[in-house]
Amino acid sequence: MKILNRKMLILPLIIQTLKTHPVIIVLITLFMMFSILYPEKFLTPLNLSTILKQFVTLTLFALGPSIVVVTGSLDLSFVGIWMLGGILVWLLMPILGMFSILVIPLLGLVTGFLIGVIQVKAKVPSFILTLSLLVTYGGLTATLSGGYPRHVRGYEFITARLIQYIPTAFLWSIPIIIAAVFIIKCTRIGIYLYAIGSNEEGAHLAGINVDKYKILAFTISGLFTGIGSIVLFQHLGGAAPVELNLNNMVWPLVAMVLGGTPLMGGSGGPQRTVLGALTFAVVYRGLLLSLLHPQMIQLLVGLLLIVSIIVGTRGLKGVTIT
Repeated sequence: MKILNRKMLILPLIIQTLKTHPVIIVLITLFMMFSILYPEKFLTPLNLSTILKQFVTLTLFALGPSIVVVTGSLDLSFVGIWMLGGILVWLLMPILGMFSILVIPLLGLVTGFLIGVIQVKAKVPSFILTLSLLVTYGGLTATLSGGYPRHVRGYEFITARLIQYIPTAFLWSIPIIIAAVFIIKCTRIGIYLYAIGSNEEGAHLAGINVDKYKILAFTISGLFTGIGSIVLFQHLGGAAPVELNLNNMVWPLVAMVLGGTPLMGGSGGPQRTVLGALTFAVVYRGLLLSLLHPQMIQLLVGLLLIVSIIVGTRGLKGVTIT
């Protein structure tokens, strides 16, 4: 009887979860489809490990910005923080030694705070502001590096393999994900950020210091980007790139929107970004195994972003915050 009661309780919970997070259905469907189409390639330990590696990259790039998106703003500075932080590590390594890696979260924290202050005080649209900063950081990185990628040795332990086929960067990402979800789901900060994204004027009338919490959202975003970039620095080769890669900016946005975080704010967050990142990684690996031309894959990724934005705009605005 107790077992029956548990089943009766679990089934509605599963149904509610799938309604709230429809991307889970998409993820399961795609995983099964690629497993049937390419069983000898898709289900190999090597391919699944590669999916986890791409999941880590997308998640650590998108985790912080997904907190900002909840408020209805946009933060594109994450790639710039990763690039400039990498070259600063290279420059400071002879002076600070191994501690130079800590400059990246410090850069993220300061960058996020400055973006928040400028956006709030000058009323500059967050998209234009953070995109401009991304380009500026990219140019500064290229200037400081002399136009060449700079490799830094000594941080190999960050991604040294601990468990076969499971990237160590994935293990590092777990506490970072938990911290981001905790902030947005279990603290007053998260409640206020959702309120601002749902109705900024209403939040202000309710006594919420909107400007303060917007600045805080960008600051938290920068901090999480900086912390994640410590892992990404070694995960992506232990070098500071000097050229902006459009995919590094667009793909995390696809993961956010695909996971169910609408760009107008008010719902979603890091917990959905994680699902979106995993779904995107599965889609991308499946498309690569199909041997489609890279340009065709790029087209499909663009269409995926457009469809995700349309679905998110129409269907998720009124969804219960999760």
